[in-house]
Amino acid sequence: MSAAAREVTWAGGTHVFDLNSRRVAWMLNDGFPGQYGPTVAAVLRRFDEQVYSPADIENVFRIGMLGGGMLESDVEALIEAHVRGQPLAPLALIAFGLVTAVFIGAENVDTDA
Repeated sequence: MSAAAREVTWAGGTHVFDLNSRRVAWMLNDGFPGQYGPTVAAVLRRFDEQVYSPADIENVFRIGMLGGGMLESDVEALIEAHVRGQPLAPLALIAFGLVTAVFIGAENVDTDA
């Protein structure tokens, strides 16, 4: 686990999210297409300016759970059940905290789910 790894209680359980894991490092450079570009810095800016998309939230959750060690099939099931079609604001708050942890470390992020 990297210093960006966070345990989040969400969707009926506690899940490890790690956007800075070696397992998903290759996804960080182009895993977040959208305004300002596809990088993790660009998605951080979109969350900070509140111009994120549902796809940004979904991608942060997907990459974070994969980085935390979850199987892809389990990730997809959680996203289908607890991200798609759900209210955006609570999910965006979690996603913003996960992205912020990439830059400052999880222990410095105050946002809880």
